[in-house]
Amino acid sequence: MDSQTNIHISLHPPPSHNGVYAPLASQVLEGILEERDSDEPPSAQSQPSLRKTPHKEKRFKGIPASPGIVIGQAVTFVVEPITIKQTLIEPERVSAEIDRFHHAVEECTAELHRTITMANDEAPVAAPILEAQLFMLNDPSVGAMVTEYIRKQYSADHAVQDVFDSQQAIMRHASDAYLRERAADLEHVKQRLLNFLANRNLAAPEIAEGSIVISESLTPSDVMFFRKSGMAAFATESSGITSHAAILARSMAMPSVVGLANVCKRIHTGTKLIIDGFAGIIITHPQAETLERYERRQQDLENKLRKLGKYAFLPSETLDGRKVHLFANADSPEEIEMARASGAEGIGLIRTELQLLERQIIPSEDEQTTFYKDLAERAYPLPVTLRAFDIGSDKSFGLIGHEPNPALGLRGLRFLLKNRALFTAQIRAILRASCHRNVRVMLPMITTVQEFQKALSLIEGCKATLRGNGEDFDETIPVGAMIETPAAALIARELSAMADFFSIGTNDLTQYTLAADRMNASVTTIFDTFHPAILRLLNMTIEAAQHRNIPVAVCGEFASHAAATELLIGMGVSELSVAHTSLLDIKKRIRKVNFSSTKILSIEALTLGTSSEVRKYLISGSR
Repeated sequence: MDSQTNIHISLHPPPSHNGVYAPLASQVLEGILEERDSDEPPSAQSQPSLRKTPHKEKRFKGIPASPGIVIGQAVTFVVEPITIKQTLIEPERVSAEIDRFHHAVEECTAELHRTITMANDEAPVAAPILEAQLFMLNDPSVGAMVTEYIRKQYSADHAVQDVFDSQQAIMRHASDAYLRERAADLEHVKQRLLNFLANRNLAAPEIAEGSIVISESLTPSDVMFFRKSGMAAFATESSGITSHAAILARSMAMPSVVGLANVCKRIHTGTKLIIDGFAGIIITHPQAETLERYERRQQDLENKLRKLGKYAFLPSETLDGRKVHLFANADSPEEIEMARASGAEGIGLIRTELQLLERQIIPSEDEQTTFYKDLAERAYPLPVTLRAFDIGSDKSFGLIGHEPNPALGLRGLRFLLKNRALFTAQIRAILRASCHRNVRVMLPMITTVQEFQKALSLIEGCKATLRGNGEDFDETIPVGAMIETPAAALIARELSAMADFFSIGTNDLTQYTLAADRMNASVTTIFDTFHPAILRLLNMTIEAAQHRNIPVAVCGEFASHAAATELLIGMGVSELSVAHTSLLDIKKRIRKVNFSSTKILSIEALTLGTSSEVRKYLISGSR
């Protein structure tokens, strides 16, 4: 493969300090998005050519998956799929074919173990991802299905393909984006097996330092091997920003763009290009002025990185000493590692229902216990907040029939109380995982005092059972109430007498208050957390928490909004739980304000009557 590099001007952070620097770089990059528009390179059509070139500058728009800028040369990595002939084998070959399948599993397992060892050294975030694939590979139920196929005289190749494809089909049609992305893991495992069955070596080839890899999709193994060879950035046709490749890219502060249709056919090895992970674009054959613009932006990034880096080891407090705890939201075990490396003081939200979505089965109590213990141990000694299953008819695994409006149907705590066996098993598992005393449990979608009381009673019953069994658990495990509905905000004073903490989910609170689905393009302009009604519900909730002296967190997207930081601090929020990539940018904002000033700001903002007035007051500086 020819991969000569003509131009390579990329942002390479200096050696990490305790593993912090890579995610730190990512935070810096995400924190300067506001500068993107002014530096947007001109299109090839709008600018005259400044130098003679046989090619025209072209731009390809995708989805930004990891921020940053790299100028380099393309290496197109395309893997031709294996074609499986669906022919029956002779009865006497069945036993040998089963052995061939088991041998492929053994070889694939050994390779994954080697890759995991490398991941622990080169990219620790990737290790849990690969371990999950290892679990899928050795799943007894999947192995049994493949074996059963072979007994029906299908070849091992045919059996692997059919079994894995049927499992993938279920996952790909799921409503949850996370589950759809996990179908890619099954595809990676399937391809590994088929490659071993075909005696085909598909190891990522070595490439030149500073290359930009262009591919249909990349596995975590591909990302690690290419990175070790010198890959500076990548772009893929697959569209998932929650894909493991994208997660890994963000952890390494490696720019990436996804969702580029047919990019492998349009960009060839050796093509000079720019990848802009902020805007989600790739520019091929850039003109001289375009190159100059991006080189200047790279220098700006390096300067900002050095400036923001100092905040990694500073406390999260205002100029006048008001402490604001910065937690991270995490949707996977690997994101806990990334959050810790980014300086998170704890994990403010883990959506436990994702383990159901990923596996499409309800795990046993013991399986849940193992999973929650792993999360707690990864976070220790920092606190980790486990939200009980937030299940609705859009993600119910057959437990709930079709509902015309799932958002207003049987979901959250009302679902759990109707499915007590499921709820009880999860609570016992969480309690059993609390032996390190760093676990908090949080109850979703509360609308009445009575349902919260019933949940607390169930938790006490679970404690009594474990106590009787002599099991170790946290007797005083904090139980929090999620404030996600207008009803919960309006009865916050009553809930605060029973809850150990509040966590405000601003996404759902805004949706339910304004009757606007943020995913519905027709009402996106209506969905606005700066709406005075939302701010007043927030304030009501915070005042109720302060009355009982319990912590109150904000864990929705609003917590990451630049204009909201001062407002939330002034209202009295004690915890902010955000994406790990936003932590240091928010810490910088916190350390530049006085709490006394933010209180005045919040009082004034609460008097305003429209969203536009609030935004003008908070953003334009008219205050």
